[in-house]
Amino acid sequence: MKVFLDNCRTTRVLPEVLQVVQSYMAENFARPDGLYESAQQVYDDLITAREFFARSINADFPEEIVFTSGATESNNLAILGVARANRKNGNHIIISALEHGSVMSIASRLKEEGFEVTVVPVDNEGIIRLNELEKAIKPTTILVSVIAIGHFVGSIMPLEEIGEILSRQDHKIYFHTDAAEMYAKFPADVKKLRVDLLSVSGHKFHGPKGVGFLYVRKGTRIEPILYGADSFDKRRPGGENVPAIMGMKKAAELSLADMDQALKRLRELQEYFIDRVESEIDSVILNGPRGMKRTPYNVNFSFRFIEGEAISLGLSMEGVEVATGSACASEKLEPNYAILAIGGDHERAHGSIRFTFDRFTTREQIDYTVEKLKSVVSWLRKISPFKG
Repeated sequence: MKVFLDNCRTTRVLPEVLQVVQSYMAENFARPDGLYESAQQVYDDLITAREFFARSINADFPEEIVFTSGATESNNLAILGVARANRKNGNHIIISALEHGSVMSIASRLKEEGFEVTVVPVDNEGIIRLNELEKAIKPTTILVSVIAIGHFVGSIMPLEEIGEILSRQDHKIYFHTDAAEMYAKFPADVKKLRVDLLSVSGHKFHGPKGVGFLYVRKGTRIEPILYGADSFDKRRPGGENVPAIMGMKKAAELSLADMDQALKRLRELQEYFIDRVESEIDSVILNGPRGMKRTPYNVNFSFRFIEGEAISLGLSMEGVEVATGSACASEKLEPNYAILAIGGDHERAHGSIRFTFDRFTTREQIDYTVEKLKSVVSWLRKISPFKG
């Protein structure tokens, strides 16, 4: 059996999505900036896609949607764009300790440009400490960026509470969230969350890779990070990836229609998986929260006395594909920063494995995974020099 449980990294493209992508590559292939009929049809389709995505997050205007190549570009446009456009009002940015690597890299870049960056710690469940966030706010704070759902330990961040804190300040602080693990899996209402900017990646919910969007609330001061001839959206010049955008729209339609049922089913499957691993394998630690504070798409365990890389390779030989190490770069050998951020030591970080589901994951696949995991862990511990 082949079991793919690295769905937080990416998901398979659905046949219905592939069909849409192919039609816009081979049939409706015109660029939307032409004056002829086929170009105008593509332009109208892009407008329809914008309207759909705006409705899906309860945005007021379709023009608040900027199509991008994915969450990394969206994060760059949101954070760099807002920071640079509002520098005269302040130079202080706040992020959480569990941000995606792209946000961490952007923060480092802003430091080089003279901005001050505060990294707010998380608790031992991976949830941002709201009191620390509030204390970190200064008169020079212009932007707060907090991930919606921790991509490695699955913690759901209290975005509504953060939005409430920021709304009480006596000066404007823009609020951005990387919602790559939220959109099309959980309700994402930008008014309820009080966010000004929200990043999405299509490949996280069975859409194509290399496409996403950024929500930018009307009135948000933002500079482009790319420059070129004006096109569909001057905030992001260049030719639009129409096939991928329309494929992402189809994937979102399918995921949103199935969202409530998927959440219920995966919550039960997650609890079943956690119970089996904890009861059938010794010396394991569940990283991150339990229950409703955790996304049901994610389970992260640390296995004592052995390396996560070895477990991952052993499982791969049995047909089970999972993530270890840094969530987007498992080949790196440094300890995972997310495990360290929640209070884990280097052994716990190096022994961590992330199992992430999609909405099609089955109990049969979970049972197969547990049996192979038991076998791999048992064998590795027998040869481990660290135990006893």
